[in-house]
Amino acid sequence: MTRLSDIPHFDSPLGHRLRALRDRVDWMMLFPVAAAFAWFLGEAAVAVVLAVILPAFLALQGRPAGATARGAPRAGAAIAPDALRRQVDDILTDCAALNRTTAVLRLHLSPKGNEDWDEETRAKVTARLALRVMAAMRGQDQVLRTGATDLVLLLCPTRRADLQVLMNIVDRVQMAVAEPISLDGATLSAQSAIGVCSETMATSRTGHALLRGAETALTVARREREDSVRFFNADLRAEAEIDAQLTREIDAALEGGQIGAWFQPQIDAATGEIAGFEALARWTHPELGVLEPDRFLSAAQASGRMSDLGEAVLAAALDALASWDAAGLTVPGICVNLSMEELADPRLAERMVWQVDQRDVRPTRIAFELPSSVTELAEDAVVQANIEELRHVGFRLDLDDFGTGPATVSHVSRFGVHRIVLDRSLVAGIDVDPARRRVVAAILAMAEVLGLVTLAEGVETDDLQALLKRMGCVHLQGFAVARAMPLVDTLTWLRGRVAARGAAMARQSRVRARTEDAPEPTAPRAAQKRWLQ
Repeated sequence: MTRLSDIPHFDSPLGHRLRALRDRVDWMMLFPVAAAFAWFLGEAAVAVVLAVILPAFLALQGRPAGATARGAPRAGAAIAPDALRRQVDDILTDCAALNRTTAVLRLHLSPKGNEDWDEETRAKVTARLALRVMAAMRGQDQVLRTGATDLVLLLCPTRRADLQVLMNIVDRVQMAVAEPISLDGATLSAQSAIGVCSETMATSRTGHALLRGAETALTVARREREDSVRFFNADLRAEAEIDAQLTREIDAALEGGQIGAWFQPQIDAATGEIAGFEALARWTHPELGVLEPDRFLSAAQASGRMSDLGEAVLAAALDALASWDAAGLTVPGICVNLSMEELADPRLAERMVWQVDQRDVRPTRIAFELPSSVTELAEDAVVQANIEELRHVGFRLDLDDFGTGPATVSHVSRFGVHRIVLDRSLVAGIDVDPARRRVVAAILAMAEVLGLVTLAEGVETDDLQALLKRMGCVHLQGFAVARAMPLVDTLTWLRGRVAARGAAMARQSRVRARTEDAPEPTAPRAAQKRWLQ
């Protein structure tokens, strides 16, 4: 049978416009309505044609009932990569004929908080959310499934797909995903990371380029957070390529000792004495140079090597303590960050104790910094047991991002933390923002009442350092003190600080001695001094 698309004039610009109009409207929905109206007017023959014959004819032409675009699968249907690419190519063809544009959005769905979905739950949740997302889109847009918890959104030809339009779509989609889901008697919560690539953002005008661009943006978004949104550009492509490279190389880097730690000092705000250091993960890459954690944590997570990364940083921290002790430098302790993956390991405390015992280091010299997200797993038996065991052995516990994260006073008490950490985002600007300064003052006052030590991160100016000292913050860390540095540089820095403090104390002693030996000023000179003051 001859198909409409086989007729030559159907490949003309007019044909493209007619086909796009056909795809834009679900004509099958209109036939029953038109048939009923014809029957009401007494046109029985017309009603039969509209209700039976014409729909059947169009179905034979390759337009199945219920399709929303040429051959488009139903909402949430799984689609193979090749079929997906062809689908986007078809949309681009229609866009060219109609002077319209399009975009592709890739979504990754994940449980929110401490929820864990098994395979069956993932399938049900993804199917449910695909329908929700479809309801948030326009009628002819497509929502397809590309993985167990991955969706792709294809915009039908549209007049505009600029940043404002796309952000409106993203907001609607994320709001739809964030609504709680009732499933088998349980209430589940989900979140979505989204990568976006429009026709104008893509490296070329092909389905492959749009899909690859959206996938790249999604990869970068997930590296930041599981609810982030990123738009594709050339820089993101370079980032994604580096991510893939680091994921391939991280095993060898851990085995070869390329990953260790740099150290940032923490000082006593009142005395200026060294309170300790924080060990910060660093990857000394042979091609890319020294990489900070936010550049390679996603590679460690993707490779399942977060526990190995934590052990490498702890080993570097213990080596640093041994070096400082051997040099006769006084460093009370060192802080090491723990990840959620490590806290979920039932053997975490055992591994930490073994490493410390091997180096003959007192546990009280090691502080483990708990991420603020640990509060979301406060009821988890493994996490709770790890925290209790670490505290019982004698390790000190810090709680990160207090005042900006989800941690509350009850969590401080429950986890038995020794020190709360004020994040740089809270501390920044308190010297010029009275409202923010009052918040920090309230936290410091609460900590003093509870007997907790406080540490302010992100102290980047001398004025901010002086203000936090007056407000009663116990420990300070930031660029105003010193930047993170490799171990060999800490030795030089510590010696220089000891020498500088010794010289300052000597000057103060000389000034005090001269003041005590000086005769009392005469009355006129004393009056003049008071006036000048």
